[in-house]
Amino acid sequence: MTEPTPPPENASPPDPRHLGVWSATLIGISAMLGAGIFVLCGVAFRTAGPGALLSFALSGALAFVTAFSFAELGSAFPESGGSYVFAKRVFPIGGAFAAGWVLWLAYIVAAVLYALGFGAFLGMACAALGRETPPWLVSGAAVAVLVVGSALLLRGGSSAGRSVTVAKLVAFAVLLIPGLGFVVAQPLAQTAAALRPALPFGFGAVLAAMTFTFIALEGFEVIASVAGEVREPTRTLPRAMFLSIGVTLGCYLGLLLVLLAVGGSGEEPAWKELGKLGEEAVAIGAQRYLGRFGLWVVVVGGLLATFTALSSALLAASRASHSMAVDRALPRPLARLTGKSQSPRAALGTSLALAVALVLTTGDVEVAGALASLIFLLSFALTNGAGLLVRVRGGVSHRTFQAPLYPVLPLVGILGCLALAAVQVQTAPLATILGGAWLILGVLLYQVHFRARAETLSARAEALDADLIRLRGREPLILVPIARPERAETLLELAHAMAPPEWGQVVALTVSRHAEGADVDEVLAAYDRTTGAMRRAVRVAARSRRPFEGIVRVEADAARAIKRTIRERRPEILLLGMSSLDTPESTAFLERVVSDSPLDVAILSAPEGFSLQDVQRILVPVAGGSGHDPLRARVLGLLERRRPRDVTLWRAVRDEAERRGATERLAELAEDIRASAHRVEVSADPAELLVTEAADFDLVIIGLSRQPGTPLFGHVVRAIAAQPHTALLMIARTTRRGPPPATNRMTRLQLPEE
Repeated sequence: MTEPTPPPENASPPDPRHLGVWSATLIGISAMLGAGIFVLCGVAFRTAGPGALLSFALSGALAFVTAFSFAELGSAFPESGGSYVFAKRVFPIGGAFAAGWVLWLAYIVAAVLYALGFGAFLGMACAALGRETPPWLVSGAAVAVLVVGSALLLRGGSSAGRSVTVAKLVAFAVLLIPGLGFVVAQPLAQTAAALRPALPFGFGAVLAAMTFTFIALEGFEVIASVAGEVREPTRTLPRAMFLSIGVTLGCYLGLLLVLLAVGGSGEEPAWKELGKLGEEAVAIGAQRYLGRFGLWVVVVGGLLATFTALSSALLAASRASHSMAVDRALPRPLARLTGKSQSPRAALGTSLALAVALVLTTGDVEVAGALASLIFLLSFALTNGAGLLVRVRGGVSHRTFQAPLYPVLPLVGILGCLALAAVQVQTAPLATILGGAWLILGVLLYQVHFRARAETLSARAEALDADLIRLRGREPLILVPIARPERAETLLELAHAMAPPEWGQVVALTVSRHAEGADVDEVLAAYDRTTGAMRRAVRVAARSRRPFEGIVRVEADAARAIKRTIRERRPEILLLGMSSLDTPESTAFLERVVSDSPLDVAILSAPEGFSLQDVQRILVPVAGGSGHDPLRARVLGLLERRRPRDVTLWRAVRDEAERRGATERLAELAEDIRASAHRVEVSADPAELLVTEAADFDLVIIGLSRQPGTPLFGHVVRAIAAQPHTALLMIARTTRRGPPPATNRMTRLQLPEE
């Protein structure tokens, strides 16, 4: 029984563009303002003294530089998703997985940091009320608030509303305006003395403080993650990002100055006193110049800021993992949207579980801040790299925002983030170990569990979107050896369908075969026999208005000529034509060409008069493995790019016990490659049943094994190819790892000299 493949339930409908500059700026301010400075101010003073001002200023400068890359990428690709979406556009799926994996942990650790900060502020509230603070309060409250925040998100809540953001701005105004008034009112010499020595522990301490306070300037990139909802993204995104960073950095530097100048008791420099207080530094400092009112402003503002910030981080973590699961770079259940709010509950629950595990593992604000900063630094380095590559590959239109001083700014962003991460490796060993363990775990999981499915979806996306191929730095070349003139047009028609029109290239190869030691006349006669095939190839290219290159090789050994061309031109796909597989000579020739060729191979065996234009129903037999899935997805996507086709995935099993699992796996593959239907049959003779099924379809696409010692053409393939009216496309995926090499676009006809 044929089962239609249901439409995917992975993606939510597109969001309307309703966010202007003010609304988008508030999103950035909501994610940035308050939590980081409230939690990490004391740590910064203890590490760098008054140099904490310089530490935050340099972190702000690095954030501004990185914001240029986010703004350029966001305006070039105004889709919701942020860094992971940008990485998918520019890097192969393995690189995109690395970016998404790092980003997922970054948001989880940020949630942990703010949850621990919430517990610390709750402890301050208990102390202010004269209650004893139990030792388990911080970690216990952190776990509880993570659970509560997740529950609210599951009910359809968002990270923070506009009123909450405005409330945080009001709280900072209450702290800053009187505080700056006190600073101005006191003698300038007293303020200057509070800032001396400017760098008591040297400039290295400033860099060390940056390694865990950089997280306080993280959050502006959330604006890019909602780019699909922003009006006029070319203008709105850069303005909103720069405004949110500017407002936040201004509030932070102003508050640090006030605390250094008037937040001490006078017994010793304020930075020394506040540095000993950890998370209580801002609250105690505000109490010293505003009384208990200042203390409660900080406590209430800190509770509000940390709760909204952890909600934002959990929301971002769930969206990052959901997007990766949609691309099959994480387990499929994380891609499901459930409930009335259509939220990714499984992704949110997994992120929550990891956050709780980290709270129980670290339990320390400083370690959490260092780990969050390290991971975000790596993530921002990748984004700066993506911005650089997009400009190099021509992905930014003159109509979208373009960062100035190219390529200086993205290079500064890359080097700055990596240099700061290198400092952190030395100064925060536990954070480095945790981050390294997460990266190693990701590499192992990807290689073992996610790679095949992720590459399958990525291959289909590339086939349907030629821009994606260009942005990933590829210009795929398809090599088509032609032996018989009457088959040239069929092969070239298929080759042009498989080559992206803007960035792909088709190279036709004819081999003028002659006997060893042949004289000049015999060689010329052999060459004359190839001109008919080449003329037909040129006709197809001219009719398609596509770039074309023809190569004629005069050689005694056709297989050797093909292999030499492969070494010289390094194509991505080798497309061969074969009228019959029933002679030892034909199969031996193909075995010799295909066996060790370092590229994907497609072999077409089709009846006379076959045309790709007539193909509507395609049968794709699938065995138990997934090795051919990416190439299947690529070929089907390339054919679908011209017009929709009816694709049926088919598999035969020996008994009913095997059928259920096979049906489930085939249904998943059908969903991934958007097949029209899928069917699993029980048969004692699958080969005979497949041959019978194939007769009802216009084209059969079947995979070939390239394992050493295994015949390239098994009896099933031979049986289908022997049918007089069946068109068969055989595909064999290369065992080569990594992206194929880029090729140079050329349009010429090579002929030997006479």
